[in-house]
Amino acid sequence: MDKGIQPDDRTARARIRDAAVYCFARDGFSAPLRVIAAEAGVSVPLTTHHYGTKDTLREVCDEWVLDRFLEMKLSAIQRPDSVKDRLANTADASVLTVYMVRSFLDATSSAQSFFERYVEQVRRIIDTAAEAGMVTPSKDEEERLHILTTQSFGSLLVEFVLNPPTDPTTFVDQVFTSRNLTAYMEFYTQPFFKSTPAVDTYIRSVRPSEHVV
Repeated sequence: MDKGIQPDDRTARARIRDAAVYCFARDGFSAPLRVIAAEAGVSVPLTTHHYGTKDTLREVCDEWVLDRFLEMKLSAIQRPDSVKDRLANTADASVLTVYMVRSFLDATSSAQSFFERYVEQVRRIIDTAAEAGMVTPSKDEEERLHILTTQSFGSLLVEFVLNPPTDPTTFVDQVFTSRNLTAYMEFYTQPFFKSTPAVDTYIRSVRPSEHVV
């Protein structure tokens, strides 16, 4: 009898990678290979056959997560009509988000490398958004990039530490609601400060060569 279960046509290698991403997001990077293998429905020997060590598996997962993150963000820019569907089904994005947060909390050289690659992905996203006319140019693109990446990660870190999810597939829905998404959009699309003598004086003091309108 057809119970509506769809066949899994992924290769064993892909199933192991996807299981590792999920287990690392759920349990952290101490998740053992036997747990990952069980999640993928394969044996530990098959897991080591495809990836060798857990460190190698994590490197593959890091690369895949960042590529998938970039793909999802660029898709939202290039196909705005897809955003509604993504908001309706956030499980995949949620697992990626928790994985990235855990990567940054993991105080190893991998964390530094992962964040540097994340910054480069965000750079591509901003460049694509600018080409699409969605964002305004900055007087200091590098510093804006630094602020955007650290602020976005910082807010997620606070949420993760204060309210750690029991299920990584629910984190995005836990953090982003219809109420705060509206506030986020307002924050990024409307000036926070009005032009006042105090603000103009401050800008002149830190960037005296710039003309304040």
